[in-house]
Amino acid sequence: MSLIKFLLFGLLAMFVLLPAAGILMLVGLPVIAVLAVVGLPVLGMLLLVGLPVLAVFVVCVVALGLVFGLLGLVVGLGIAALKIAFFIALPIFVISWLVNRASSRRTAERATTF
Repeated sequence: MSLIKFLLFGLLAMFVLLPAAGILMLVGLPVIAVLAVVGLPVLGMLLLVGLPVLAVFVVCVVALGLVFGLLGLVVGLGIAALKIAFFIALPIFVISWLVNRASSRRTAERATTF
């Protein structure tokens, strides 16, 4: 029953709203025409002034993006080099230092025992 009420009230609302929309369209068309006539010179000025400004802005943003991209590349390569140094080269250096220290201690002990 409520679905039938809903559909009936929706249909009645359409009978009220459609003529109101037509009246608003008749009133609004001259206003839109006047705004279009006033807006055309403004649109022309925006095209003449705004387009070069937009082009300069886009070029600056692209240049800034390239600079930050290259800076990110350099920082990323630096971090990769530090990772290689800390996790590969430093342990190898410490192990070789410990082996040399142990071997030099053994040779020192052999030299003192003779």
